[in-house]
Amino acid sequence: MTQTPDYATQYLEAQKKAEESRRETRAVLLSDLRALGATQVTVIYEGYGDSGNVEDVSLLPDTLKPAEDLVRRLEDFGWDFAYALSPGFENNEGGYGTLTWDIETDTINVNHSDRYVESETTLHEDL
Repeated sequence: MTQTPDYATQYLEAQKKAEESRRETRAVLLSDLRALGATQVTVIYEGYGDSGNVEDVSLLPDTLKPAEDLVRRLEDFGWDFAYALSPGFENNEGGYGTLTWDIETDTINVNHSDRYVESETTLHEDL
């Protein structure tokens, strides 16, 4: 007899693994950013038409010159963090937002907006 896969359980397990990975990545990045002397990271992201990416990563103080590898890891982390809060936002009209990470307190705030098309339905009856 063939067993039917339990997709709900598989999905929850995948979500749990992704969350654990984000926590591990966050801890490593936090250590790297504190060592660099960063006090804040801002990640601006945008998605629409079934694709998206990070538009900008900036650090405070703005005199810091992070290595390309660190910027790439921040882009990946910022996208993954925001996507976990609003999965699928890159579809159709899409969405965009700003992730702000206070390095001193290790708090992350995400200001996210979804785009949508407003439509109106009119019913015409034969009178």
